[in-house]
Amino acid sequence: SVFQPGRPAYTLELVRPHRHMRNPKPLAPLVLALASPLLVAGPAAAHHRQTPVVLPVGEGNDGSVSLLELTVLARLVRERQPAEIFEIGTFDGRTTCALAANAPQAAAIRTLDLPPDHSTLYAVESSERMFIDKPASGSLLQGQPFALRVQQLYGDSATFDFSGYRASFVFVDGSHAYDYVINDSDRALRLLGGGPGVILWHDYGEWHGVTRALNHLHSTDARFAGLRQIRGTSLAVLEVGG
Repeated sequence: SVFQPGRPAYTLELVRPHRHMRNPKPLAPLVLALASPLLVAGPAAAHHRQTPVVLPVGEGNDGSVSLLELTVLARLVRERQPAEIFEIGTFDGRTTCALAANAPQAAAIRTLDLPPDHSTLYAVESSERMFIDKPASGSLLQGQPFALRVQQLYGDSATFDFSGYRASFVFVDGSHAYDYVINDSDRALRLLGGGPGVILWHDYGEWHGVTRALNHLHSTDARFAGLRQIRGTSLAVLEVGG
């Protein structure tokens, strides 16, 4: 199984309490090998030992993924080489930059963000308004050589029409509210269109709404039975059809 690599693994673990978390019930940890493939399928997997990645923007602002998490995401894209990527939650575009920089030149990269003052179908967390009410979405994409390959979309993920889009790599980092995580998780799975792919979520074990929603999906919805947390990060991952 790709979820059981036989090489030395990351040992860094998140043990600090977080202001948004209450009594988490963690998913089973997924140990990522330092020297072996990371969710790579096919004959090429056996030959991967080290994967160079490009991180156009290093350290991030509050609300961004950690440097380790950014590296994991970049490595996944570099090794899987998805033809279509969809990100729910652009914020400042730091993660978008990493996804685009490591994707194939011909990849379609789309990122969806909620514009300021836009109404929402579900309530959002009061503490995440600072991530919504910003001057512009994806500001860090400006001037990047891959910026023209990224399509910035706007709207509420609960009402946005995803029907015209497909992806084999989906990153969910939108609202941390329970209802939105449930909604975005279903939308992410539908974006795969019944084909193989991988979905990642940010802030599992960090935000209560994210953790509760993913725990609920993992325990009640067979489609999400394979959910795992990537040890040392707040990333959760689900590989479909791998």
